[in-house]
Amino acid sequence: MRLLYLLFLLLSTAAMANQDPLLLARKYMQAYTAMDYGELEQLYHFDAVFEDPSAAVQGNSQKLAGRQAILGFLKKAQRGVGQIRFVENNHMVIGSWVILVGEYHYLVSGPQFGLGPQPVWIVVKGITELNVDTGNQQIRTHRDMLDYEALPEQLQ
Repeated sequence: MRLLYLLFLLLSTAAMANQDPLLLARKYMQAYTAMDYGELEQLYHFDAVFEDPSAAVQGNSQKLAGRQAILGFLKKAQRGVGQIRFVENNHMVIGSWVILVGEYHYLVSGPQFGLGPQPVWIVVKGITELNVDTGNQQIRTHRDMLDYEALPEQLQ
């Protein structure tokens, strides 16, 4: 009976430890999609890295280093975006890495994209990889791999 109890305790502790990175990742994604720059400033590690190598499709591949550089980029990139939602379809936790698979839904200015006077929802499928530091409750790396090639179809 004691052995069974110890086994249960060990497995539940491991499962809870696995949740800490996921909880931090979800807290970060909430701030990221809410465009809450004050919260993001607290969540990004001083030397955080933000990468979007998939944006090379549009000639905009990004790799930024440092909290202030990332925040400056996000403020500029999110102009004209009224709302962001992330719909998580799946996730994996591998040590300090959290991989989120899903869709970003962006409410963008229709006129900015030549789509008439009303705001328009654009959906981009992708994978977001986050390297989280649960000790400091900070994000060390945010790497996106997004399906930008599907955008032109939505902008017609």
